[in-house]
Amino acid sequence: MGATEKGQVTAIRREPGDGPPRVAVFVDGRQAFTLPEEVLEKLGLSVGARLGEDERGRFDDASASLKAREAALRLLAVRARTRSELVGRLRRKGHGDAVIGAVVDGLESAGLIDDRAFAELLADERVRLRPVGRRRLSQELRTRGVPPRVAEEVLDRTYEDNPERELALRVARSRARRSSGAPRARERLYALLVRRGFAHGTAADVVREVMGEGRDE
Repeated sequence: MGATEKGQVTAIRREPGDGPPRVAVFVDGRQAFTLPEEVLEKLGLSVGARLGEDERGRFDDASASLKAREAALRLLAVRARTRSELVGRLRRKGHGDAVIGAVVDGLESAGLIDDRAFAELLADERVRLRPVGRRRLSQELRTRGVPPRVAEEVLDRTYEDNPERELALRVARSRARRSSGAPRARERLYALLVRRGFAHGTAADVVREVMGEGRDE
């Protein structure tokens, strides 16, 4: 029996798992790449086929794209992410920039990544569940990688519909109801509002309204 020629497909094995069927392709006795089963069928690849360097390169690229896409989908299954966040996570996992760009472009086209929708959702959650001032929310959007223009448009709409002073009053009234009445309660409330991103003047005004006149902050 003659020796196996170099570049020959020596085995194709279906991989276990609950996701879309995938197969591992072995070339010259070693696993070379992984492909979706449907891609393998379209290519007509079978045991005994010979692969030139160009063909192997294409399959390697396809395998790398598949792995990056699956990694991206796992991240998105945990929570929504901006394009910037996803690119950063995939880079840390060792995927190349060219592969990442193609994968993220595809997910964006499919509507699975949407920076504006992400920013609007985060802003809505903050307004409803944990009110913050514009400065704090702007910082959060910037940290998450929302593009500046998109962030500013979302911030404008959010605080037009939900004035900062009203949000600060919600926070202050909630905290004042739980206050023990300690002498430093006013100072603590003022500090909380500033940490939440409300302007110093707004914080001082709201504290006076909720807790009465007292020493200026």
